[in-house]
Amino acid sequence: MKTLICWFLLLFSIQVFSQSYLNVLFNDGSYKNSPIGSLKKITLSSNGEQINFHLADGTTAIENLADIKKMTLDNTPQGEPLPVELSSFTAVINGTSIILMWRTETEVSNYGFEVERTSSSTTPVQEGWKKIGFVQGHGNSNSPKDYTFADTPEEGTSFQYRLKQIDTDGKFQFSDIVTVEIATPVQFELKQNFPNPFNPATHITYNLPRDGFVTIKVYDIVGSEIAALVNEEKKVGSYLITFDGANLSSGVYICTMNSNSFIRSIKMLMIK
Repeated sequence: MKTLICWFLLLFSIQVFSQSYLNVLFNDGSYKNSPIGSLKKITLSSNGEQINFHLADGTTAIENLADIKKMTLDNTPQGEPLPVELSSFTAVINGTSIILMWRTETEVSNYGFEVERTSSSTTPVQEGWKKIGFVQGHGNSNSPKDYTFADTPEEGTSFQYRLKQIDTDGKFQFSDIVTVEIATPVQFELKQNFPNPFNPATHITYNLPRDGFVTIKVYDIVGSEIAALVNEEKKVGSYLITFDGANLSSGVYICTMNSNSFIRSIKMLMIK
């Protein structure tokens, strides 16, 4: 309830500036949007399960709160899809490679992403960035899309990356910059999978401060082994593996790592 109240305050404090439209994204991937000027107020039903949009013409639009995934304010014209919305951009080290991972929540006319890199020892200005690859976009989409790109720099230990998202009409915009430092891990670590929840695949990263035999297995909630992701000798370093749950049902799964007396487990949520 407090979150909703804060959101309503944000709505009425922002509408006096440049934002013109309220966009509502639903869990099924559909959306609705309308000019802020046509909205008089927002209220909740007495049971707190519905949200009421009171319009300037005297009518009221009612939506179930459980169906709404996100509400945003921007200049998207009424009736048009939402723009490309980049919700995350991260990088992990996998042996000698650097894996870039990013996710979009919505896409409109998304031609794709140019991946750019610069050494952190240089000034990250336009002249310092180098295009190292391209990843095709999904065009138009109202559901989350996950992307990955692997880079293997020949030299250096510190790098910066950014994405150049390009529309089909040639317009583009840059993402935030992520920095990667390649160094020997100082401790054993099994990191939380990404994304989580996932469907159908998710990525798992782990660190080894010294050589040794490593096992990483996935179990269901009752303890039955589902998959053995790693079961071999590994050199010191950081690694990334992918777990594909396409043949599994929705639910909680446990991923356990065992190496050199180090044991760690994480919970992973599969939602179809």
